[in-house]
Amino acid sequence: MAPNSPDAIRAAFRLSAPAQAPATLFGTGQWGVYQAGYSMREVATDPDLMTGAVLAVQRQAPSPIVFVGSGFNNHLIGALGGGIRYPRLGAPEVSVPLIRDRADEVDGLDLSEIDRDPAVFTVRQTARAVGEALGPAAIVAVTQWGPFTSAGQMYGLDGFLRATLTAPEVVHRMTQFAVRALKQYFQPLLDEHLIGLISLADHSASSDLISRKAFAKFCLPPLMDLIDWAKKTYRVDTWLHICGNTADKWDLMIETGAVCLSLDQKVDLALARQVCHGRVCLAGNIDPVHVMDQGGIEDVQAAARRCRQAAGPDGFILTTGCEMTPGTPLGNAQALLESVA
Repeated sequence: MAPNSPDAIRAAFRLSAPAQAPATLFGTGQWGVYQAGYSMREVATDPDLMTGAVLAVQRQAPSPIVFVGSGFNNHLIGALGGGIRYPRLGAPEVSVPLIRDRADEVDGLDLSEIDRDPAVFTVRQTARAVGEALGPAAIVAVTQWGPFTSAGQMYGLDGFLRATLTAPEVVHRMTQFAVRALKQYFQPLLDEHLIGLISLADHSASSDLISRKAFAKFCLPPLMDLIDWAKKTYRVDTWLHICGNTADKWDLMIETGAVCLSLDQKVDLALARQVCHGRVCLAGNIDPVHVMDQGGIEDVQAAARRCRQAAGPDGFILTTGCEMTPGTPLGNAQALLESVA
């Protein structure tokens, strides 16, 4: 088994113990677009450009998991009528949320608009083309926000977080709608067997923003619903990333049913192994800014050694603690992947 092959990744998901934990690049959407010399706006609705950017990066830094659509998560909200703006550098942002006055406005939204949206079409077509081009050489994953983050982007995050304290029924209504929207987004990809993994980033569920009690009440049930649907209906697993130090909720994150918990650079990997070992695969957690962006190849190699020593070889995948910045040097990405040698 090659150390960075899809088979090595699947072995890690099964909590096996290879000679050395595999490595993958995580959430490379923005980074790949800028590496290829494009802007996010140019690529967002052009399947050929997006596919070309993904494959160009993959040729230079072959990763066993290819995360398609990362950085374009907010286009789900745009497909349903939200406003989207493109900053000069970085991912498209929600400029106008879906909700103007009341949460029941979502009842009038047509989820089939997701299937007619050009940006969603672009991600789906890219997943198809990348899968055809790479075949068994990589696992194709498509990335979206988790239900809590999706709902917050739809509602307006500040008001949504306040509602966890003042109007819990609003939060439940919005997360239930978000799960339906996410199923609509992923279903064609799963029906056509275009992806082998779902990637969810639920950054608004971070301990920096909500308590463990709020996570259990508002985030866990919709995550379980979505992850269970993909697993039972399509036999497709989910990679779950939540930003920040998630130590207070690892047991709840395991309860979601995710096959792998992607851990932020703030997390103590040795502690995570102590708590989670034998229960779920862990991935992480080289600092994407101070090491991957601002450091050199030797810094990446040293960080990779520290992560592996802390997490051990079994049930662990080496990657970054969050998405790489657009300006991350290609040599540093290559060094992360080559650290298995």
